[in-house]
Amino acid sequence: MALAGFMLPAVARSQEPAPVSEPSANPQTAPSSPSDGTLIVQVLGNRKFCVKRNELDVAESSTKPEGQHHTPSITTMGYKYQISVSRRGDPGITKLLESPVIRTLYWESKKKEQGLPQPRLPDENDLKKAESGQTYTTHKTAKWIAENACTTLLPEYGFPLAPGRYDVYLGFDLLGVNGQWVPLLSDFITNLSIETGKKAQVVAQVDSAGPRRTVKLEAPDKTATASGR
Repeated sequence: MALAGFMLPAVARSQEPAPVSEPSANPQTAPSSPSDGTLIVQVLGNRKFCVKRNELDVAESSTKPEGQHHTPSITTMGYKYQISVSRRGDPGITKLLESPVIRTLYWESKKKEQGLPQPRLPDENDLKKAESGQTYTTHKTAKWIAENACTTLLPEYGFPLAPGRYDVYLGFDLLGVNGQWVPLLSDFITNLSIETGKKAQVVAQVDSAGPRRTVKLEAPDKTATASGR
């Protein structure tokens, strides 16, 4: 079962950079019971995931307000990651962990120019804006938040799960300029066995040190099947 198509709700854009908080664990899982087993996700590599300014290939004219086409475009508004599972025989997806939105862009107001504005007659573009009710952020400049471009995962995560067979998913999603979430990089394993009172380990390789980012899941005890990607 391929879980790589997770889509999350759109989130309103922030006007100022905000500090990154710790991820909230187990937002959708019930408290553990004596019959549960435990899913252990061990994170190896440098555990760091990084994004670039322009992760999405979007036409420049569609990403900038009028009057800002001379500035470099930024298509990466933010990102987040999640660990999710799907239990065989049960409908739906259970989100075990989801990070907060890590913002990589904010809007900064431009300094007002000195001097009085010069009178002029409205041109065709002004009339079109007035008719459509369209507003542009011509007085704001997009600013990249460099310190938020990378996030580091914890060395290990643990989740109580009811016995059964599960597909496990780790994915990073990107917030685009249109306010929609887009899957960026992910991996999954299938048919992982969770047994009462036992631990089932999954190894996640997360690394941004080399020329290519790595996100890969493996089950070292061979109780599951890797995605093969």
